[in-house]
Amino acid sequence: MFGPLPRLHRSLLVLVTVLVGVAAGAWLGQSTPELLVSVGALAGGLSGIGLAWLLVHRPTPHAVRARHRR
Repeated sequence: MFGPLPRLHRSLLVLVTVLVGVAAGAWLGQSTPELLVSVGALAGGLSGIGLAWLLVHRPTPHAVRARHRR
């Protein structure tokens, strides 16, 4: 999605995305009546990893047929 980023920027983007996912999951888990903070943090971390993969994943380009001139 973001295109070719340097390794440091990709790493920081992934780290921030995962940390925000863990924090959001822990916050949502804390607001439940059973206080499922660890389950929420785990779910948030997994969704953060998935979102980070989508952010830095480069889709493969579609094959384009070349035209031949004679």
